[in-house]
Amino acid sequence: MAVRTPLDADRCTTQVRAQDIPEAALIQASAERELSARIAPQGRAVEALRRGLAERAPGFNVAVVGKRGTGRTFTAIALARAEAGRRPAPRDLVLLTNPRWPLEPVPAFLAPGTGPAFVRAMTELHARLESAIHEVFEGRVRSRLQLEVHREQSAAERKLHDALGKIAATHGMGLVANDDGFDFVPLDDQADEEADRQGDDHPADDPADAAGSATEIEDDERAGGISRQYLDAIEALRPHVEETQRQLALLEAESNANLLHRQREALRRDIEASFAAIPTRVLATAQLQQFITDLHAHLREIYHLEEGHHLPLTAAPLPAGLVIPTLLITNSEGEPAPIVHAQNVTLSGLFGRVVAGSGEGRYPEPGTILAGDIHRANGGFLILDAEALVKRERVYEHLKACLLARSIQPYEDTEGPPLLRVQPAPLDVKVVLVADPDLIIQLQELDPEFGRLFKIRADFADDMSIEEGLTVYPGVTSWLAANRGLPRCSRSAVAFLMHYGARLAEDQNRLTTNLGLLSDLITEATSLALGSEELTDEHLKAAVKLMRDRQGQLRDRLLDMHRYGQIRVELSGAHIGQINGLAVVSDGFQSVGRPCRVTAVTYAGEQGPLNIEREVEMSGPIHSKGVLILAGYLHDRFARDYRLGFDASVVFEQTYLPIEGDSASTAELFALLSSLARLPARQDIGVTGSVDQRGRVLPVGGVNEKVEGFFDVCSDHGLSGSQGVIIPESNVRNLVLREDVLAAMEAGRFFIWPISTVEEGVELLLGQPAGQESPDVADDEVPNFRFGAQTVYGRIERRLARLRRLAQNEPMTLK
Repeated sequence: MAVRTPLDADRCTTQVRAQDIPEAALIQASAERELSARIAPQGRAVEALRRGLAERAPGFNVAVVGKRGTGRTFTAIALARAEAGRRPAPRDLVLLTNPRWPLEPVPAFLAPGTGPAFVRAMTELHARLESAIHEVFEGRVRSRLQLEVHREQSAAERKLHDALGKIAATHGMGLVANDDGFDFVPLDDQADEEADRQGDDHPADDPADAAGSATEIEDDERAGGISRQYLDAIEALRPHVEETQRQLALLEAESNANLLHRQREALRRDIEASFAAIPTRVLATAQLQQFITDLHAHLREIYHLEEGHHLPLTAAPLPAGLVIPTLLITNSEGEPAPIVHAQNVTLSGLFGRVVAGSGEGRYPEPGTILAGDIHRANGGFLILDAEALVKRERVYEHLKACLLARSIQPYEDTEGPPLLRVQPAPLDVKVVLVADPDLIIQLQELDPEFGRLFKIRADFADDMSIEEGLTVYPGVTSWLAANRGLPRCSRSAVAFLMHYGARLAEDQNRLTTNLGLLSDLITEATSLALGSEELTDEHLKAAVKLMRDRQGQLRDRLLDMHRYGQIRVELSGAHIGQINGLAVVSDGFQSVGRPCRVTAVTYAGEQGPLNIEREVEMSGPIHSKGVLILAGYLHDRFARDYRLGFDASVVFEQTYLPIEGDSASTAELFALLSSLARLPARQDIGVTGSVDQRGRVLPVGGVNEKVEGFFDVCSDHGLSGSQGVIIPESNVRNLVLREDVLAAMEAGRFFIWPISTVEEGVELLLGQPAGQESPDVADDEVPNFRFGAQTVYGRIERRLARLRRLAQNEPMTLK
């Protein structure tokens, strides 16, 4: 088998050229054209989105699945906007007072745009009611009614005084009224003078006072000689005085009752007039009409206005929250359905909240309850980021409860008043959940209700074809120039963007759909273009170099460690059981290829290959699987009829972090084969690729970083002209290498060898043919060697046979 020839440089990059860019694609783009360009490579996702957004049946919410930067959110909003234009404006939403349960307001839907008029009418009603209550209890109405009752009471009192005066005259006594009541005085002059001297200190406006006066007169008579006739008159008037006092008390009570009755009548009339003044047009629904009826009845009850009510009037002020509803949502007639991209995914942000001060009164004041995103999106579309949602379990669970019940359910928020609970409101919203693929898989596995609520899945592709890119990339750049104030991109700039997109996609024939990264690159290049009206490929190349240098700390640190021998990697010569494997490390901003020395030691035994990383629990499951596959390959090649008959230890030298992935399984296998055959392996070649049990070399990820990482280390030590990398044949299409690597390949100073089988790599690394397997012998014959003695596999086969013979005999004594 001939050794594979190295790749030409032109096979290690994309073939997009500036002349391939259509001139028509570079014209200024409109928003519609940019949308068409962006959704071009996402045909399936777009159709799924359109289907899900248009479907009104329950549970047909949409899960938009894709990586960040693929336009998933942009496309979802754009398509939702198109669908929203075909839907009517949602109704206004107000919260009505619930007189029976004041802390549980009742939601009510009104025709679009009519909510503010209804709230204004109720505000005017409250003002009229408040004025009426003030006038009846403290204002002019009360003064007028008091004056009327007082006049009637004064007239009745005069009649009682006149009747008592006539009775007193028959007894020779005169009735003198004063502020404290009235006194009796004799009608003769002497008695008048005596009464004038003493009457002021002895009023007789009640029976007790009259009796006291008689006692004093008796004392004075004994002392000074007042007539016995005066005392008899006072005693005779006592029953009449008592009756008059009783009548006066009854008159006072009747006057108070009369005033209360007239106030009740006046307040009843004013409240009825206030309700009658509500414009009929604002009470357009049966719910509002019933609310007005219930509110009227409640006011008659709390102010004791019912006929025959014997309780005193309540003079408490009328709270605004009892009459004025809270306007949560209002829309204008003719507006499209709402589209809400929720940014504050919390309980209060999504489902509304109660502002401070709302718990001070019995009834929530107007405006103290604020709408959430779900209220604003009701009747339209709610776009949520799944990652932000699932981080708050209570928010996620409550959203599910609302979607399952098809109503906005109340929730308990520990941050607000715990007793205020808005009653459920009907919910008609289309939820668009934007998520990464891994998160959606977890939700589907862990939440059985997720599939019931999100029946439509729109998957956004990570890449697009070159043909699609010829339309998409120029369209996006022209839209950025028209709408973001960025310079135009020339043909060469668009060609380089496509080259950059192919590298991000790790495919020569496909481009990334992460258009956000393209925008970032153009923005970086703009700062380097020094006011140029058009960007060229040179501007973009400078921007890429700037970004690479800015994020190159990890790469530089690794090169320094190789340069000063802190990481030992041989770049020349040959060693038995030692291969340069290629790995990728990342700091979160940039991925860098790192050569790692893989060594294998083989010896007599029965266990087969021993994965040291697995033994010390530094090997991930995929890497451990790769080592087990190696054992299967060795059994298939060398131990179909015998035990494998050897032990081996395989290790990644100088690695102190957990190892995952099977991309180094070919390097591990080559190290084992070199050790078993006792043939040295070339150290100027790096190896990457995975292998199956039949010896086929399979593709791996990060091939560009691995090639460039080995090239950087070799270049730092000085290119020898023989160095290069072995990669799987199936990874050739993933090569989009840096210009300096391509230049070294064109100059014959660095090479890339693609292989499709392990045997091709064996010949390249060990310098001898792997060996052609002879046909299998019949079952009744004694198995023989299947590989030639001068081949790598023949050497391995004979060494394994020797190890088996040694294992069957007694140990030898060395002298």
